Amino acid sequence: MHIPDGYLSVEICALTYAIAIVFLIWSWKKAKATYSQSITSLLAISSAFVFAAQMINFPITYGTSGHLVGGTFLSIILGPYAAILSMTIVLMMQALFFADGGISTFGANVLNMAVIGVLSFFIIQLLTKNSKRKSWFFSSVFVASWLSVVLGALACGLEIGFSPVFSNAGGIAVTVPAMLFWHVLIGLGEAAITTTLISQLHRLQTPVLTGLRILRGGKQNERIP
Repeated sequence: MHIPDGYLSVEICALTYAIAIVFLIWSWKKAKATYSQSITSLLAISSAFVFAAQMINFPITYGTSGHLVGGTFLSIILGPYAAILSMTIVLMMQALFFADGGISTFGANVLNMAVIGVLSFFIIQLLTKNSKRKSWFFSSVFVASWLSVVLGALACGLEIGFSPVFSNAGGIAVTVPAMLFWHVLIGLGEAAITTTLISQLHRLQTPVLTGLRILRGGKQNERIP
């Protein structure tokens, strides 16, 4: 889903950069209000884990493969605001040192994977609003994880399809179905991995699930020690 340089028009690059910056400023302010202490070390550890996890690919079909994106996972670990910052750090490291995603398209990649991926937290919040059952919570994590990948792929397909580079190849009529077809399958892998990790952390180390505390408390600005 990482979009390289040269795939998007200048206008779409500028628009996605602007949207990403707005969300990053919003996330930074909300994260500072949520945590009473510096979250630098927490962001470093969580970002390093997701960075490493994204290196592990699982086969899909016809030689394609998928890997964990991690947006929903981070949102349950850190809460949604710190999770957007953490995922942005991962994407920045990949773009700067591994050429995985471009610099001009960095705003689009942040929007598709950090913003859309992490805002799946609010899908879980909506689905679990009237239920305290663990089974329902884990089912909601699965659905939100799958949707985070599918919606991110939809945004990616639209951004590429509306750019002139792909206009002669059919535009969004080609890019959107192509992105959705594969990422509907990849999203199942994302959902299975995320739900497994969260269920094990819930069983063994529930205190580390800051996002779960926010879900249960129902307070977005609850200060975390």
